[in-house]
Amino acid sequence: MLQGARILVVDDEKAMRLSLSEIFALRGAQVTSAADGREAVELLNQRDFDLMLLDLKMPGMSGMQVLEVAQKVRPGTVVILLTAHATLDSAISALRRGAYDYLLKPCEPRALIAGVERGLTKRAEFLRRQSLVGLMEQTVSALRTGATSTPPPTLPSATDEILRAGDLTIDRKRRMAFLGDQALELSPTEYNVLAHLVRNADRVLTCSELVRESLEYEATEQEARPVIRVHIHRLRQKIEENAAQPKRLVTVRAAGYMLVTGTADVKSGG
Repeated sequence: MLQGARILVVDDEKAMRLSLSEIFALRGAQVTSAADGREAVELLNQRDFDLMLLDLKMPGMSGMQVLEVAQKVRPGTVVILLTAHATLDSAISALRRGAYDYLLKPCEPRALIAGVERGLTKRAEFLRRQSLVGLMEQTVSALRTGATSTPPPTLPSATDEILRAGDLTIDRKRRMAFLGDQALELSPTEYNVLAHLVRNADRVLTCSELVRESLEYEATEQEARPVIRVHIHRLRQKIEENAAQPKRLVTVRAAGYMLVTGTADVKSGG
């Protein structure tokens, strides 16, 4: 996955920049680095990148400003933020503005590589969809009979490795999730969180457990709570009829979160 990938590393700390560049260059990626936001914008204006590792807090042009530019000039570039706990709220805000994911600094190489590989998978999906749209447009133009459509994804059969909780279905082989017969558009982290919730339906899960199982690193409950909160918020937008009054994915006060199938008795914090 990393072989040949075009990665832009943006960080004002030289040691961090060199370390990240070396990690991915040794694995066959084509790595370009920028020491600040303005240099990153110049590079984005010049060429395409598959993925950008972007430090959120930099002097001068901030990571948030670079993200806004990237979305305009290179909308297909996957952006993973590098942030410390002090700027975690800003990272969550950036996710809501279109960033793909974030990693806490300092991050272990294994978690870093795994996060980048997930981002590159997302980039590959984007390119496949672009190619499909182009093919469909060519077909429409050639046939002049109206648009063709891609058949919707089918629910996994009983022979697949699947998990179910109520009308939620997780297809572990294809890494897909369904609500009823509708496929859910989830980021890899959202998929991991939801899959673990479905696997443990009607059981209260702490935030630290969700971080460990979904993001593959250890965190205290206090550290994990804001990290998981943003993913819970985004999942509720996709699986709840009313995200402001969740009935499936509920908060259990002072304990964590639980996916309710309808049989559990729990006092929800909403």
